[in-house]
Amino acid sequence: MCKFAPMKKYILTAFLFFAIFSVLNAQDSRRRPNRTTPTVQKQQTDSVAPVPDNFPVTGTTVDTAKVDIPPIYGWKISPRLGERIFLPMDTAIINFHQSMLVDGLDVNVGYLGNVGSPAQSMIFFDRPESSRFVFLDAMHYWRKDPQDKYYLNTKVPYSNVRYQTGGGGQSAEQRLQTEISMNMGKKLNVGFDFDYVYSRGNYTSLSNKQMNYDFYASYIGDKYKMHAFLSNNNFNNIENGGITNPLYITNPNSDEIVQTQFRGNSLDIPVRMQSTWNKMRGKHLYVTNRYDLGNDEEEYMVNDTTKAWRKKANYISPASVIFTTHYTDQKRRFLSDYAGMDTLYHYYNNIDGESVDLEPKYMSNINDFMSYYSFKNTFALAMNEGFRKWTKFGLTAFAEYDMRKYSMPGGLPGLHERYSENALTIGGVLSKEKGKYLRYKASAEFNILDGKDYKLEGEITTMLNLFGKQVSAKANGYIKSISPSFFQKNFSSKYWNWDSENTNFSNTNRVYVGGEINFPELSFSKTRISGGMENIKNYIYYNEKKVTAQESGSVQVVSLRLDQELKAGIFHWDNQIVYQKSGNENVVPLPQLSIYSNIYLMTKIAKVLTLQMGVDGHFFTEYYAPGYEPLTMQFYNQREEKIGNFPITTAYVNLHLKFTRFYIMMYNLTNGMGNGESFTLYRYPVNPRMLKLGISWRFNN
Repeated sequence: MCKFAPMKKYILTAFLFFAIFSVLNAQDSRRRPNRTTPTVQKQQTDSVAPVPDNFPVTGTTVDTAKVDIPPIYGWKISPRLGERIFLPMDTAIINFHQSMLVDGLDVNVGYLGNVGSPAQSMIFFDRPESSRFVFLDAMHYWRKDPQDKYYLNTKVPYSNVRYQTGGGGQSAEQRLQTEISMNMGKKLNVGFDFDYVYSRGNYTSLSNKQMNYDFYASYIGDKYKMHAFLSNNNFNNIENGGITNPLYITNPNSDEIVQTQFRGNSLDIPVRMQSTWNKMRGKHLYVTNRYDLGNDEEEYMVNDTTKAWRKKANYISPASVIFTTHYTDQKRRFLSDYAGMDTLYHYYNNIDGESVDLEPKYMSNINDFMSYYSFKNTFALAMNEGFRKWTKFGLTAFAEYDMRKYSMPGGLPGLHERYSENALTIGGVLSKEKGKYLRYKASAEFNILDGKDYKLEGEITTMLNLFGKQVSAKANGYIKSISPSFFQKNFSSKYWNWDSENTNFSNTNRVYVGGEINFPELSFSKTRISGGMENIKNYIYYNEKKVTAQESGSVQVVSLRLDQELKAGIFHWDNQIVYQKSGNENVVPLPQLSIYSNIYLMTKIAKVLTLQMGVDGHFFTEYYAPGYEPLTMQFYNQREEKIGNFPITTAYVNLHLKFTRFYIMMYNLTNGMGNGESFTLYRYPVNPRMLKLGISWRFNN
């Protein structure tokens, strides 16, 4: 009973907060005038309203001539320059259940089994670039950086609550997400997000507890624009190192497993470690400011003798000044009371790949602490697109200074070694964001302190005519030279240790070209084809010894993806198919084929209730899937066992009624069938068959 007390406390607190908020909003709405009949104004001075040309969204075809500005709309920002990228709100009436599954985050995701656990996309081009604090990379689906924040503008206060639960007893999982946003006038918006995850896990000593929250604000004025973001992330992962023998999952009736008297309960499967934790704490403080230069007012004659001032119609500022500040502080602690840790990590895998019998750095239980601090300031000057008829593009120049500090365990418990880095990056952006038939964006940046780091990126979007219908096409590419991060070159713990003298890593050089085509939507189908090819030299990865390694040669990765939606009446069949080929499977192991397929019926009940009922599944071909190492919090390559050729399927029902969404599903229907390879990572099986429920309430009052 007491184990669920924390979850109940947070749920009760959140609902009390929402109740008070709703009452205050209701009282405030009674004081606001009725705006069902809008007043007519000669001048539109509300610069909050987005320009319709900005609304086309990645993966979504939008007719800019028919865009209506909704009462609630949102956007994300580019972290360096604070540019707004308008995106649709998450109000989808179908596939709500997928938004609550780790599997639903991509076509193919490798993870430990729980909601909130470390995870990595097995679609290579969907993986984010490695961060400066590499321990956070495994949590990138759950953490929130400034570029991930979704800002809102609301005519009425907005709030949303999501709750999901699955399993029960000792293996229950729960997640509560809340969001509140409200405008104070036309230009200022403030909001608060809260995300709580408590997943006890279906396997011994494998659970996750997270509490993340953020406050945010945006001010979109006529000349001044500001975005602020303050967030805290708290991750507490109990680690088990994976199960000791995959036969407990793949062949529980084998003689080897029968002799252990195993009775089929996943909690009885032996694991590699217990009483072991990865704890992470971090924060972001981010503010970006943009001030538009120039005079947006003009003098005009009211009559023969009277003059007045008014806003210029369709005014565009000739230039803008941008200043962005970003402070982040991240900490990670790895600790264990497990008596078998010394035996488990007895052999030190040094950076040369040789096993050395080495005594631990200290004799007490492992308690290793690492941290990363960054204080970054960016100053930019922008010439805005369209301020004159001949300025068909925008041009921005920037300079960015980043002060970084790191700490690692020293030679004795409680002692820390501290290091610092500095980076001064200069660069520019050339872009054309307006227009229907041609848009482009090119950027270049160079680290002048290091002299080796640089990035050149470009993207172009156009509309083509195919058999009288319009086709959206995009091409993109980049050339990058990226220095190894500090924690790739250096690592210190009770058991494993290496430094930059051992690694001696060179910059990783990457060259990529790719594109996508969105075909015209037909009455029975919707199709998108995308793909890309990348050449990587000096790729850094974690090898079979679970330590960092660098491939001195080149590795090529090719990918082709098909997204297709078919329908006939109430019958729908959606597919996402990804083909990947790695030039060196020992360095970049990838499944050649990954598939997500969703077959469902969708209809309206009483013209108001949307019903979606179906079965979906994730499948990937057999390959040497990565493993996960708790000591480094990294996914590593292994050559001991192939995983795949097993569908992870779900039967579900989604319901949508006005502002409420609900789902019920049976997860992992095929558990125990076929080859039984219900793994997404080496030694980490997915959860067994489980009933899950979820609901989302959206309030606008």
